[in-house]
Amino acid sequence: MTPSLSSFPRRELISILLIDCDLAHMAGLLESIFRQEDSENFEVIVTESRGNDAVWEAANIQAQRHPGRLTIFRSPCLPDGDELWKKALGLARGKYYVRLSSQQSFDPEGIRQAIAAMDRDLPGGNAFIGRVIPHRDPQATLRSVYRSRSHPTPLVSICVYNYNYGRYLGQCLDSIAKQTYGNIEVCFSDNASTDESWRIAVDFFGKSSREASLIRNRANHGATANLNNTLRCARGKYLLLLCSDDAMHPDFVSRCVDLLENNPEAAFALVHRDILDETGTLAEEPPFYDQTCLIDGEEQAAVYMMAAVNPSISQVLYRHESILAYTHSYALTERWYGQRLMDFALCQSAPIIYVKEPLLINRVHGQSDGAAIDTSLVQSLGQYMLVLQFSETAARNGLAKPVARLGAAIEKVSRLCLRYCLRFHLCGDADTALRYLHLAQALWPEVKEDATFLELERYQYAETQERPQLIAELASRAGTARQSSYAPPPGSIPL
Repeated sequence: MTPSLSSFPRRELISILLIDCDLAHMAGLLESIFRQEDSENFEVIVTESRGNDAVWEAANIQAQRHPGRLTIFRSPCLPDGDELWKKALGLARGKYYVRLSSQQSFDPEGIRQAIAAMDRDLPGGNAFIGRVIPHRDPQATLRSVYRSRSHPTPLVSICVYNYNYGRYLGQCLDSIAKQTYGNIEVCFSDNASTDESWRIAVDFFGKSSREASLIRNRANHGATANLNNTLRCARGKYLLLLCSDDAMHPDFVSRCVDLLENNPEAAFALVHRDILDETGTLAEEPPFYDQTCLIDGEEQAAVYMMAAVNPSISQVLYRHESILAYTHSYALTERWYGQRLMDFALCQSAPIIYVKEPLLINRVHGQSDGAAIDTSLVQSLGQYMLVLQFSETAARNGLAKPVARLGAAIEKVSRLCLRYCLRFHLCGDADTALRYLHLAQALWPEVKEDATFLELERYQYAETQERPQLIAELASRAGTARQSSYAPPPGSIPL
């Protein structure tokens, strides 16, 4: 009987990487792989970097035929074959990898023997078979691929990571196409969407003149893994993490690059936004600061203790080398507040640029990540953990001003709980409202003396007939969005 992957030790997941195979050889390898008796313990990653549309189309067809089995990856033509290999290996989810190219066949018995030897820490691995773990750190991969390019203007990498946002994705990609800045590459990754997202992306990039990397995960590996896919492909001097439900105004990139080039000490440029609601209505809000300016890092870190400043991560264009120097903490708050942690860390060693113009169209809707964490209390618990972590890191780096604001920051989180309490009462979710009320007091006990807290507590335990009048009074005094801009922090330089 033909040896199969079912005989592999402990049924560990094995990642089989097909690197730039020609059409016939790729078809033959896939046929051999999927002919195995038990294929549940392997995944296949198909790469294409030579502009061979026939191979790419065939890979897409195979991914549809074998759902959950194939990750497909198309990269711009790369002069360094080892770079493509490293990028493809970064997509692997298995314990072991097997690297196959147009000169190799699929040999399950040879693979079994090599992995069995590695499993016993015996010699047996080679250049084509090995362990994936040493290659899983996205930051290490980033450091290995970042480089300057010979071009009149700096390369900008726009990283778009998507899951089931097909209804918004077209506008997002169109806004990239309409950028007045020319030297842009797009790094796109789809997290096995079940809607029309992948078709929209493939059709768009098939017609676009923008250089692009395209990845489709075989399964939903989570938002962080999907974002890391795009980061591994990014080669630009500047980097934008663009949510696929957001869009940019045409001058976003050109304006930010111009400011960052003229202020090389700045870690990133943060733009103002317009808001697009679920009905498609575009609304304006006052910019956070009343002028475009260069802001001292410690001063901005102190502001971050009290306010997010940029509600969307899409509002920031980073200097790529600043990100390469940052090490992710992988703390509890990383999933929801990872970029805010990074922005705070970058501010501790460099100034930042604030751009008063609304250059981003930020879509706010009920299916967003932010909306999803409201009922779980993560919105407030995460903010609480965030300011504690901000204060701790600032103290380690000798930044007194952010540390001094910790008490005020915790008080603000407590009052945020009261706003969520009222919001959930207004939408009829009394259980979640009660949890927010208790959380407000747990985070900052003094809130129990606050008039709003007392009225919410009274409403919570009021007789049924009293409630309509009480909630109407509370709703009439509900907090509104910010109505004016702030002066930038002391020492800021107008730009």
